[in-house]
Amino acid sequence: MNNKKIYLVILLILIIGGYLYYNYYYKTKSKDTISPEEAIDQVVDDIIVHEPPVRIGEGQVLGIKNEQKEWMIEADSISIAQDRESTLFNNIKQMIIYKDEVPQLIITAQKCIANMQSKDMELNGDVVISKEDGDYLKGERVFWHSEEERLSSNELVELQVDDNYIIAGGFSANKDMTLLELYNGAKVTMKL
Repeated sequence: MNNKKIYLVILLILIIGGYLYYNYYYKTKSKDTISPEEAIDQVVDDIIVHEPPVRIGEGQVLGIKNEQKEWMIEADSISIAQDRESTLFNNIKQMIIYKDEVPQLIITAQKCIANMQSKDMELNGDVVISKEDGDYLKGERVFWHSEEERLSSNELVELQVDDNYIIAGGFSANKDMTLLELYNGAKVTMKL
């Protein structure tokens, strides 16, 4: 009788321990969220190192948001990740971000990694984002945050906005590049 009680207590402890482990592991795992930049960085190696399941020699991809064109990328090489969630564009020929179906930003870059679910993008290599009015942004690594329609970078950027020339160690801006947040030693040269 005593042995049965001991086995019952041990079994109960194992069940409770298993339940607590399951709750801790899976519930805290789902609470851990990462930034869109980190999510994009995680898939880059998978696309580049491992052979992608789909590789298109040359093509064009259109990003749709709320049944309207949000962006378009034309590149020499398009590779789609195993999970079909991320796409790598190499040697970008043309890239446009739209506003109300009208081209708003023209972008040149060597490489773009796009999350096809969130429509977030990371632009790499001689990135130049320009507007029709002559405003531009130059940098090596720039992020497009689709949900907030915001551009950002934590690296050195050069901007020309109206008659102002700006160099900053990082920035955040709306799609129109009218609301700018500059940081890490920003220097502004204003034409008066």
